[in-house]
Amino acid sequence: MKFIIADDSTDNTIAAVDSVVFDLILAVLLVSLVMLLFLRSFRNSLIVIVAIPTSLVTAFAVMWLLGYTLNLMTLLAMSLIIGILVDDAVVVLENIQKHLDKGKDKRVAAMDGRTEIGYAAISITLVDVVVFLPILFLQVFVADMLKQFSVVVVTSTLTSLLVGFTLTPWLASRIGKKEDLQPTNIFNRFLLGFEHQLETFTNWYGRQLEWVLSHKLIFTGVVLLLFVITLGIMKQGIIGKELISTGDQGKFKMALEFDKSTSIQRNNNIAQKIETYIIQQPEVATVFSNIGGPSTGIGSLGVGSANKTELTIQLKSKKDLKNVPTETFMKKLRDDLKSKFPSINYSMAALGLIPRSAPIEITLSGSNLNLVMKTGEELKTIVEKIPGADNVRLSVEAGSPEYKIIPDKDKMQRLGLTTAYVGTNLRTAFTGNDDATLTENGIEYPVRIWLDKFSRQNFDDVHQLSIINPMGLPVEVSQFANVEQDNSPSLLERKDRQPAVTLTSDALGRPSGTVADDVVAYLKDNPLPCGIQMTWGSDIKRQNDSFGALGSVLLISFLLIYLIMVALYDSFVYPFVVLFSIPVAAIGAFLALNLSLSNLSLFALLGLIMLMGLVVKNAILIVDFTNQLKAEGKHFKEALIIAGKGRMRPILMTTISMVVGMLPIAMATGTAAEWKNGLAWVIIGGLLSSLILTVFLVPMVYFLVDTAKEKINRKKQFK
Repeated sequence: MKFIIADDSTDNTIAAVDSVVFDLILAVLLVSLVMLLFLRSFRNSLIVIVAIPTSLVTAFAVMWLLGYTLNLMTLLAMSLIIGILVDDAVVVLENIQKHLDKGKDKRVAAMDGRTEIGYAAISITLVDVVVFLPILFLQVFVADMLKQFSVVVVTSTLTSLLVGFTLTPWLASRIGKKEDLQPTNIFNRFLLGFEHQLETFTNWYGRQLEWVLSHKLIFTGVVLLLFVITLGIMKQGIIGKELISTGDQGKFKMALEFDKSTSIQRNNNIAQKIETYIIQQPEVATVFSNIGGPSTGIGSLGVGSANKTELTIQLKSKKDLKNVPTETFMKKLRDDLKSKFPSINYSMAALGLIPRSAPIEITLSGSNLNLVMKTGEELKTIVEKIPGADNVRLSVEAGSPEYKIIPDKDKMQRLGLTTAYVGTNLRTAFTGNDDATLTENGIEYPVRIWLDKFSRQNFDDVHQLSIINPMGLPVEVSQFANVEQDNSPSLLERKDRQPAVTLTSDALGRPSGTVADDVVAYLKDNPLPCGIQMTWGSDIKRQNDSFGALGSVLLISFLLIYLIMVALYDSFVYPFVVLFSIPVAAIGAFLALNLSLSNLSLFALLGLIMLMGLVVKNAILIVDFTNQLKAEGKHFKEALIIAGKGRMRPILMTTISMVVGMLPIAMATGTAAEWKNGLAWVIIGGLLSSLILTVFLVPMVYFLVDTAKEKINRKKQFK
């Protein structure tokens, strides 16, 4: 006897974790290169890079205390925040370097540089943290996954602030020095060339900012036009909706459903031929068959069916398949099987890291059973026509064929028969008698006694079945009963004590949320009959709950960001100016989703929440420096231009380091890559659009606010 592993989901889990670890290491290396480019020295790059492992250490400690594991969510959080962890260190170190370049002593420069940028660094970190706080109180389907993600982000980010205020200045005071690069080698010449280009760009930006401050209406019109274009793109329906991407694991389930009268033996014979055909396909690695239908597992009623078979098919690696998508192979295989083995209902569903039932589930209920069933049949016909809907079925189907024996009590009485006596004899005839046992060599074998030359599937055999009455006379069933052919009900379903039917459907080739939106759009134009209630279940219910909860988190985070900055700046106006950087991030976020053909999923929404904390950083740096310059006596317009140019380097450094840190995740193609691709693209797109627009929009809003304040003050003086 030989035992083999029929199905091992741990392979995909391990591959997914390895993929995230690879992304994490690659992100660290790429961020290191960005730091070297901007900071112009290996010393400064080393100081910044030390901040990454130091900040992650506390995350491991907190994970250990809370009993978390190194799983997809915690590792994904670590790889995503690589760019964020260097933020505080970069902002502080860049400012310290400015003071060093002025010729100050290392210790004095470290203290002055840190003190000058302190408020901005605290603001940057706290807005990152507060956007994740509401997630810790979620009670939806995916709350546990998101909580682990949030805990890792919050603890690491808070530690990065501590590192930025202690370790970074300390290292700068020990190994920092005034940079005086000379073009002595190729590398130095490259760094000096980059520095020259950066200065040219900064000066160009200063001129453009002056133009924007003088042409505010034109720039406002451009921003509004970009919003309109974004909404127009959204209306095109390119971005689909789904709860969590199934991902391409190279594994899928195929269910075969034969005619109700099919025996288990015939089912087995045909299923073996189908198995042989599938295993002969060069793309297929293994096939696991469950003849008689699934009696356990998701989507099962706990009872097998003689007319059903389930096949679990594992394809070869993506390299062997030359990156052919699993769904493409699934559709081709089904078309081939339909032509070779007709009159079988084939249904398929891709299998991902998360086991799931049919993603689309609609329950119809009402007081009138016939109306409920009729509405269910009509809705099933409609859903079957929607692109992407696959294997649409109703929970209450026509049952298996059966013979009903309806006795005539008068005739039974005249023939000396009772209902109990007839019932016992008929049960023995149909199912046999297993009262007897055979004992041999100490082993007991059950014995079932069947009628010879009798088929319960043959109408004449049932009609002519003889029963010996108590007087010893044979009596045929036809003498005292009518035999009718009928179908037994497959299932009786109720919801809130009312008759109900559940419609389920898989999604193949389109996201489940998009298919559900098409159903909702149809029902909006064609309402259900009066008295019929409809409720969503499965993925769509969880999607609606999760999206609703994360939408609330977005609003709460928005408010918390504002309140944090009100507390830090002791002003209600300037934090409001900073918030203008958030809406413009949506332009790039949704454009990136469109261009990458990613769907709006739970993780993409998580990316939007994360984005809120990230994009306000640029605005905080400009507003904070402008306030400092105004306190020194400069006019707000001059202060804005100086602040914009002065903070361009840290803005570029932090944004590019975050974008570069996200790129390995956005472009990943390994196991479970589909989960994280959308999240990373949302953040990359949002950061880039915010970088381009915030550096103009925030100074413009600040200019308008201070102009209005100036006018109000003048009026007060005249009064």
